[in-house]
Amino acid sequence: MRLVFISILFLLIILPASSSPSDVEDDLEFFSSIGIRADGTEEEKIALEYISTRLESLNISYIRQPLNTEKQGHSFSENIIAEIPGTAPGRYIIAVPVDNGAFTTALTLELAKEFTKNTPKNTIILAFLGAERGSSKFHPYGSRIAADFLNQKKNIFALYLESEMIPRTWDIRIGGNGKVAPFWFTKEVSSSLSLEYTPFRLRGTDIQVARMGLQGEIGVLQQWLNTDIPTILLQGSGVINDDERYRQISQILTSLTNMDTQLERIPTARESVYIFLKPFFGFTPRLLPELPYVSAFLGITALILLVILLRFRDVRLNLRRFSRHWWAWPLLFIIVFLFFFLSTLIVEETLLLADFPEIWTYAPEIFVFFKIAIAAALSLNFILITRGLPLPRNPHFYSYAAIITSGIATLIFMGMDIILAAYSLWTIIGMLLFTGTRKIYRKVFFLVLSIIPTLTGLIVILREPYSSIIRSLLLSRISGSLILTLLVLPIILGITSLSYWRLHYDRTRYSVLTPAATFTLSLSAAITLFWILGLNPFSPGHPQPLKLIDHIDIELGDRRLEILSPGPIGNINLSLDGTEYPLENLGRSAEVRMPFNRVPLNVESESRSFLGRRTITEIIDGESKPEEITIQLSSITPFTLHEANFPFEMSAAGTTAEIFIGNNPPFPLILEFTVNKDAQLKLSVVGKWPNPEEAPLISRPDIQVETCRTAELEISI
Repeated sequence: MRLVFISILFLLIILPASSSPSDVEDDLEFFSSIGIRADGTEEEKIALEYISTRLESLNISYIRQPLNTEKQGHSFSENIIAEIPGTAPGRYIIAVPVDNGAFTTALTLELAKEFTKNTPKNTIILAFLGAERGSSKFHPYGSRIAADFLNQKKNIFALYLESEMIPRTWDIRIGGNGKVAPFWFTKEVSSSLSLEYTPFRLRGTDIQVARMGLQGEIGVLQQWLNTDIPTILLQGSGVINDDERYRQISQILTSLTNMDTQLERIPTARESVYIFLKPFFGFTPRLLPELPYVSAFLGITALILLVILLRFRDVRLNLRRFSRHWWAWPLLFIIVFLFFFLSTLIVEETLLLADFPEIWTYAPEIFVFFKIAIAAALSLNFILITRGLPLPRNPHFYSYAAIITSGIATLIFMGMDIILAAYSLWTIIGMLLFTGTRKIYRKVFFLVLSIIPTLTGLIVILREPYSSIIRSLLLSRISGSLILTLLVLPIILGITSLSYWRLHYDRTRYSVLTPAATFTLSLSAAITLFWILGLNPFSPGHPQPLKLIDHIDIELGDRRLEILSPGPIGNINLSLDGTEYPLENLGRSAEVRMPFNRVPLNVESESRSFLGRRTITEIIDGESKPEEITIQLSSITPFTLHEANFPFEMSAAGTTAEIFIGNNPPFPLILEFTVNKDAQLKLSVVGKWPNPEEAPLISRPDIQVETCRTAELEISI
């Protein structure tokens, strides 16, 4: 027994302790308890001090990087950059936001402890980033400055971890605006997470949408991509059950440490065209790089051409028939495009009638269906109405026109992204099978089969949703309508071909297919229109967002409340300073004059002159500490701003200068600057309080109010 005890004690001494989820829990509780940790706040300073203390206890060297850069803006925050040397030449960056990453900050501190016990392969860079969230044009400060500082052209990769709480799953964002993480990096990240059964979400469409720059705003990730560092963002989502917390922490810790050993040699290739495949939950993901995909794509295309050549006689005969009425195809294309153009105008007018321009974001699938149904119904109506005109009535003309349209779409999509071309290639195959068979039921089957990729693509886009793509398809009069025409016209032509098939071969006098499809689409569009006009996406469970801005102009002695919402507001009761004001039948915006009874800002000036220059000191104080202060100097004539104790930017004309003050500045604020002695200046100071004292109130269960106060003061100096 004594021998067993000695053996266990020996193992505990020589083997390093594994990572501890309980330590992560403790750190998470600390970061969550201190508050919001926003840019420049005392809570952020406490968090940064805690991080530095923990790093010192682990004997990890680090630097504190101030964010008061003179080049672009100013922040009272800072970064902490720690380094753990490795045995290989690579650099593995783990970046976390201090202000929006309580869990990931705690997780990174545990990783620091793990890498000190087990020497890493790559040099580990831990970047604790301040001032990541903010409304100024210079945010995110932390990522922008850290990415520039850490950049090197090779042997480097970065993971950006962002989660305030322990998440249920990790959303992987691999890039955007045409830049995506290399094939090897996406493969290693997805493999590391899968091997440890760490739940994550990544779709193949995410990669293609990011490559084409259609994903919309990508936030902090853009700063890292701008410096050409291969970067992937892991963003936590959902809330995990208490009994799964330790397992989730252990899984992600192991996944992140495994990344170091798996990428001991960092590839130099930047291959960015690949397909991500994970058909079912729990399946190991597969990534198909560009070369195999392009080879398969070209092989299938060559096979289709071979089949066409083997049936050359029939093809030549039908092409000869098609050439007799070649003018009808561009005519039909233009007409369908014009109907899509008209349906775009109808959607725009519907939004105006509802007085809710952004309502489509709450029900995008309804609006896209509405637009497509209108255009398709108008197109089929046109074909029905013009049966007396000399349009071709041969079914082969319409089936070949569908193949030609799909072929043109394939060439266009290939120029945009070769992966997208697969959708049109599938449609071409379906339409070829549709044309090649003579049995009507098989034709119906192959027509439905050819629709599947288009329908699937629309469902994926709408379910995510990819808002920038939806906006383009829905509200773009030219480009969006052209793309929808290329996608929908083959289906319309296929339905028309089926309609004429019975007339041509079965010798029937009448086909019900086109009228039935026309009636169904027309009725669906009409019902959808009335439903949209009465749509109200808000309820007590999903309250209507409303922004209430308390504007105070101190110089003019004027106070007004601006009320803004994405949709009509209706009747509300507004309470201010103990008085209630009933407001009726409000639209999306309103402005209400209020008594001028408070002065949130005050400025005191001191001035001294020396050698043709004037140094001015402004002491800005007033109500409780504002989150933002905007300062501008202006003059009728050009002036010279020689220096200031904060960064500044002069206009090209030299008549205005903007002085950049970071968020949550010390208050009272002391501003000092030097100008030419004869400058006749006006100083404009604007303060902003996001949660002001004695704020205006609106009490209604289906409204969620966001209140802020702005105060403006202008003085001559």
